Amino acid sequence: MPIGIYEMRVQMKININSRSVYYFSMLLLCVFLSFLFSTTFSFGQDNLRKAEKSFRDWSVFISKKEPKMCFIASQSVKGEAFRNNQKLSSVNREKGTLYIIKIMNKDSEYEGTFYAGYPLQVGSRAILEVDNKEKVVFFAHPSPKAKVEKEHAWAQKFDQDKLVNYLKKGSKAIMSAISHRNTVTKDTFMLTGFSDAMSELERRCEIN
Repeated sequence: MPIGIYEMRVQMKININSRSVYYFSMLLLCVFLSFLFSTTFSFGQDNLRKAEKSFRDWSVFISKKEPKMCFIASQSVKGEAFRNNQKLSSVNREKGTLYIIKIMNKDSEYEGTFYAGYPLQVGSRAILEVDNKEKVVFFAHPSPKAKVEKEHAWAQKFDQDKLVNYLKKGSKAIMSAISHRNTVTKDTFMLTGFSDAMSELERRCEIN
């Protein structure tokens, strides 16, 4: 994996009229992360240690080598799928995963990303609802080509602080998304340990 991936990603500028730059930068990140997810959630790869520490439902990961990369992640504890308002007994997909990436050299700045485990509907919105009251929108890629582009959705930059604050205060979050086959999925994430994991992330991933 190219060494400059993370460096390129953190230089991105995000606004409503420049999402193409945002998606390209996120693609570079997700190429890296998807390689990790393709084996096991333990992230036991050559360029990463296993989880530095786990706090109930959330685990902290720090890269071994430069460029340094730090994030916390959690897999869904329950996954449901619906088509035509009917619940499906089973679907062919991996578990959904929610992760918060620390932006290096930026104090208290993060990026929220959702790995769906299947191709999302092009340009669709995934809604993360915390404790049935607070919501944050994640956006699927508007013109995906690579597999990783199809399977991820990202929160907007201006929603990142709100996202982290909601997750810190909440107990449960449900991500509703739409697949390329118009299947609606709902992934449930437990938030126990999220605040502790974020504190550990800040401690272990200090600004240079």
